[in-house]
Amino acid sequence: MIPILIALLDCEVSPFPRTLYPEDSGLSIFFTQSGIEKWFRVLLNDGMLNISGLKFPDIKTTLNLGVTKMDMMLTDIIVSEFSVEETGVMMKDDNVLPIVLFGARFVLRFNWRIQQQSYPYTKDGGTGQVIVSDTDFQTHCTIGCDFEVCPNHLVVDILHMELQIGVFKVVLDGGSSWLYQSMLDLIMGVLQLELEKLISGFLSSTVVKLLNELLNKYVSYEPYRQFERLTKDERFVSQWVIRDGYMFALLSGYVYHVNDYSDEFVTRDKLGRVTYNRFNVESEITVSEACFNNLYYVVHKYEDAYSCPGQFEVTAAPVIEFYSAAALLTLRLLVNDSAVNVQLKGEPKYAKVQAEKNNTAYYFQFEKYGVRSEDLTLDLDSLQQVVVDNINFVMKTYYYLQMNSYIYDTDRYSYSLDPLGKVLRVFQPYE
Repeated sequence: MIPILIALLDCEVSPFPRTLYPEDSGLSIFFTQSGIEKWFRVLLNDGMLNISGLKFPDIKTTLNLGVTKMDMMLTDIIVSEFSVEETGVMMKDDNVLPIVLFGARFVLRFNWRIQQQSYPYTKDGGTGQVIVSDTDFQTHCTIGCDFEVCPNHLVVDILHMELQIGVFKVVLDGGSSWLYQSMLDLIMGVLQLELEKLISGFLSSTVVKLLNELLNKYVSYEPYRQFERLTKDERFVSQWVIRDGYMFALLSGYVYHVNDYSDEFVTRDKLGRVTYNRFNVESEITVSEACFNNLYYVVHKYEDAYSCPGQFEVTAAPVIEFYSAAALLTLRLLVNDSAVNVQLKGEPKYAKVQAEKNNTAYYFQFEKYGVRSEDLTLDLDSLQQVVVDNINFVMKTYYYLQMNSYIYDTDRYSYSLDPLGKVLRVFQPYE
């Protein structure tokens, strides 16, 4: 087992006072097998563009020629070419994620030096390359976390890896390298073992890096840029759970105000049970109804953003409820000392924000639905329109932030409201 620590955030600086557990989750991320395969391939293709020029450690070995020995050194080893014909991910009910790379091809360029250990101390040098092709690599990974000790660090464990090299070729150029062409079989036999270690390590680190980008969080909390008094908590509250054909993880998803991190609106009784075995999507994010109400509570209590000075005061945090056809927002207003209850009907919207961090904004856009007051002198229809305009502006300003969502193509987003689970599902269907 090879443990690889992925540092996300120093636990000592985490501002959130409470340890969270899976039943505290208001946010979840879900992938089917086809979805994880697709995005792993996308990230691998992007990563291969940056691999050219990657440098490997030097290799020093000894060639035993019987009557004499020669030291051989490979230096300045760089990857000049790297490609993979096909990738595969095979999810089973054992919480292990096997990643397979088929038909990998490498070209490694290097400088070489060779020197005899005894008289006449012959030495030479030049350039060379190693060509490795038709190579298959398989690794089995788990992604875990000790939530009691440190909920902000995930550990990728490589349980097993296997490298099968199809073609291995060494080419030496420069110097008097023609003298050593007869020794190529010996050189290849000595170097292949060392290079297999380098290649296995390289592929393992590549897989881990891609899993980190795909499944991890680089930070566990994120200040809102426009109003840094708000902070989004995205701590993992469960391991990545891997099942037959799909995988998911549970996160906190709550929003706090920096003035009081202990002020929590969301409680377990407000969270519904979410189902995950959906096979008609590539990927899906589910956000609890309670998380939106948590956001509205914080924005109302600490920012008083929903009131419209001179026209109406919002006296309690807006409350949203999810129904199959639409979301319903209820507001309690005070207009000229008269109480007014307003209900608005809305649908989800989303937009890219903080592009360099790959963040997405989720919010609702509302329209008039119902209004009630005992004050017959009020122009309720006009009042309701003012409320709609103000609320829609505030919703786009104080949106629900989803971090690190670059793998989700907003042009392909679809959504549904799930009143049973009390969640908004934002998903990408199969292409």
